[in-house]
Amino acid sequence: MGSTAEKAESPLQQCARILRQAGYSALADEIEFGALAGVAPTEPLFVLCGRDRLAPQAVKAWIDLARLSNVPDYKLESAHLAIEAMERWPGERHYPD
Repeated sequence: MGSTAEKAESPLQQCARILRQAGYSALADEIEFGALAGVAPTEPLFVLCGRDRLAPQAVKAWIDLARLSNVPDYKLESAHLAIEAMERWPGERHYPD
């Protein structure tokens, strides 16, 4: 049987579980498996959402720069999938406030 330390959820795992239960599956996935999985407690973040009309172009610009920096293909593919998901999202879009 495992120790209590092995069974304890990290704060990020707790957040992901709560978010998933509340219906925020994309955010929970990002916390569990994406870029936020390794985020440090005080690390600065910049978040783009599907409602932002500029988000797909910003991610595309990141892809172009990442390709020049030899970022692994799986990261580039993940970014392409994010663009596709943003473009398919049926919600209202607007320019950043």
